[in-house]
Amino acid sequence: MSFDPAFTSSSFTPDRLHAGAFPIATIQGTLTNNQAQGALTRGAILGQHTDGTWGRVHQTGNYGAATARGILAKDADPSGGNVEVIIYATGDFNEDRVTLGGTVTLAQVRAVLEGWNVYLRNPVSA
Repeated sequence: MSFDPAFTSSSFTPDRLHAGAFPIATIQGTLTNNQAQGALTRGAILGQHTDGTWGRVHQTGNYGAATARGILAKDADPSGGNVEVIIYATGDFNEDRVTLGGTVTLAQVRAVLEGWNVYLRNPVSA
């Protein structure tokens, strides 16, 4: 039996979602298919429901801007049922790379997210 190390490589394309030096913390959550949202991409603004599950933030109903709590770390599709996901619970993020649901605006979620140490920034390139 050989214990020689094996190496693999893959390409990496930065998406510029992270936008600063504030410490990043992640949590695990259950993503549900509220309001038939379908597949979500990395960077979706998520809110936590009263039952503890997570979904894309919407302007109306129980999914309003006031419930914004984090950002989806990796693409996920809850269309077939609830899925476990990783959520950014703190950090600096590029406001041009996050996605919102329904009619909610960036301004509406910015202050709510800052209360959870999730900061939306407009990074300036050098």
